[in-house]
Amino acid sequence: MPSHDTPEQSLTPERTDPEVARLVLADANRTHGTTYHLAKPLSGGFQSGTWLLRNGRNDDAAAILKWSPHRTSAPLILRAGHAVERARAAGYPTPAWLATGVAELGLPYHIQQYVPGSSPRRLTVEVAERLIPVLEQQRGLDIDPQHCWSKYTRDQLAGGWDHARKAMAGSSAQGAGFVASIDALFTSFGQVELPTGDLVHGDFRLQNTLFRSERVVAVIDIEAFGSGTRAYDYATLLTVDDVDPAGWELTRLAGEQVAGPGVLAHCFALVALELADFVRQCVPGRLPVILGPLRDRAEALLR
Repeated sequence: MPSHDTPEQSLTPERTDPEVARLVLADANRTHGTTYHLAKPLSGGFQSGTWLLRNGRNDDAAAILKWSPHRTSAPLILRAGHAVERARAAGYPTPAWLATGVAELGLPYHIQQYVPGSSPRRLTVEVAERLIPVLEQQRGLDIDPQHCWSKYTRDQLAGGWDHARKAMAGSSAQGAGFVASIDALFTSFGQVELPTGDLVHGDFRLQNTLFRSERVVAVIDIEAFGSGTRAYDYATLLTVDDVDPAGWELTRLAGEQVAGPGVLAHCFALVALELADFVRQCVPGRLPVILGPLRDRAEALLR
C-alpha cells in the first residue's frame, strides 16, 4: 500500500519509453474516442510514466497521461477514478480524471485535466499556511473506506515493517541510529488508536502540490487516495527534504491537533522508515543525506 513501492525491475525501463506511451495512448484514444497525442514527457513519480498531451482537435488543449508499469495496480487506478469524482464533488482541489482504463499491454492508465502551476521546494511558514487548510479539507471526507491507510499503518506497526527495520538497521551505523530513533518514537506513546473517516492522500509531499499566484491550485498524484486519518498526510509532509524550522513546527502543531501527538508520531515513524527504506533500495547515494534530518525530526516529535 505504500505509495513508493520498490518497482518491478523488469518493467521499470518502460516507464519513460515513448513507444510504450504511444501504445498506451493509442489504446486510450480508441477506447474513449479521444484524439490526444504525446507532447512531451514530464518529470513525475518513480512508478509511473507522465506525459503532457495535446488534443488533435484543439492543439491548445492539454491533458496529462499517467500510466503505471505495475500491471497489478489496475484495480487501484480504476477505483481511484471514482474517488477523485467524490473528492472533487466535495470541493477538494485535485484535477479531474477524464478517462481511466487498462491498455492491451495490461498497463493501467488515466488521463487527467492539466492544471498549470509549480511545486514549492521548501516547507516554509507561508507554504505551510496554505497547505494546512487543504489538509483540513480532508477531515471527514471518507471517499474510499475499502482502502484504509489507518489499517495499513496499524498492520505495519504491528510487525509488517520488521523487514524494513532490520534492513535499514543493518545498512550502516547511521541506519542503525535512525532505526533506534524511530523505535523510540513509536514506543514512547504506547498503544495509540488511529482514527478513520478522513480522506488520506497517501503521499502528500511538496512535489504533489501545485501553486499559482501563491495559492494552492491542485493536489496531484492521488492514485493512492483512501480513508484513514489525515494525520498520515501531515506526517508525510513532515518528512520532506527541505524545511524551514518554523514551517515544520507549524505543520507539526497542526498535525498533532488532528488526533493527538501519539497518532502523528506513529504515522511519522512508519512514513519516515518507508521513505528511508525506499531510498536505500532505489537511490542509495541519497541515504546518508536524509537519515540525519529524519532522525532529528523523530527526536523532535518526542519533545
